Amino acid sequence: MRALRNLFALVVIVVVLGAGALVAFRVARTKPSNPEEIKPNLVAVSSAGSYLYAARVGQHVILFDTGADPAGNPVDTALAGLHAGRNDVTDVFLTHAHGDHTAAASGLGNAHLHLGQEDVPYAEGRVPWDSLLVRVMAKGMGTPSINVSSPLSGVQTIDLGEGKTVKAIPVPGHTPGSYAYLYDGVLFVGDTAVFKQGRLDHGPALFNSNTDQMKASINALKRELNGVEIGAVCTGHGGCTPLGLGRTLLDDFVGRVGG
Repeated sequence: MRALRNLFALVVIVVVLGAGALVAFRVARTKPSNPEEIKPNLVAVSSAGSYLYAARVGQHVILFDTGADPAGNPVDTALAGLHAGRNDVTDVFLTHAHGDHTAAASGLGNAHLHLGQEDVPYAEGRVPWDSLLVRVMAKGMGTPSINVSSPLSGVQTIDLGEGKTVKAIPVPGHTPGSYAYLYDGVLFVGDTAVFKQGRLDHGPALFNSNTDQMKASINALKRELNGVEIGAVCTGHGGCTPLGLGRTLLDDFVGRVGG
C-alpha cells in the first residue's frame, strides 16, 4: 500500500511539473527575440528555443520555418526586421512537420508552403505521429493543421526570381519528410543538427523517427553539397554557425555524427 501511495505521489508530481512546463512554454513562444542579422537581408528570430529565418528577395520575403507560436508573433518580428509584413511572404520552406516549426504557417495567407511529401499527412492532421512523446507534445502545443500547397519529393530547385533559388534536399530521419534548404550560401537544416558550444551536433534521439536513417541523410547531404560554398549553417535550435565557418563546421559534424 505504501508503495502504491508513493507511486501515485510520483505520478502527481510528474503531471504537475509537465503542466507547469507546458504553461511556461506557451508563454515563452509568444515572446520573440529581437531580429538577428545573419547576413544582409537575412534575419533570425527565436522564441521558446525554436528558430525561424526570414530573407528578403527583392520586393518579397521567404521564410524558413515559422516557429512555435500559432499567433505568429516571432514571424511578425522577423518580418519587421526586414521592413515587411505577412502579405509580402510568398514562400515558406518548412524543414519538417513538428509543431514548433509549423505553428504559424496557417496564418500566412497565400504563401506557398513547401514541405517534404512524407511529412504532409502529419502537418495536415490526417495521420498521428508514431512516437507517443511527439503526439503528447503536439497535443499540448495545440499546433493548428496546415494545407501544404507545394509538397516536395527528391532534390528540387525552386526559382524565387531576382536571380535567387532555394535548393531543397531531403534529409529523412528526424522525421520521414525532413528537408534541408540551401539559399544564398546558407544551409537551413531544421532539427537534423543543433548548434551548441561552438559546433554542430545531433539533437535528442528520442525525437527522431529513425536515427540510423538520419545518419545516412547527413552523409548524403555532404555528397549533395560537395564543392558548394556554405557560409553558414542555420539550425532549428541553437541558431547559426558564424558566417564563414559553415562548410568547416558541417564537415566536422558529418565526420563525427554521420558515420
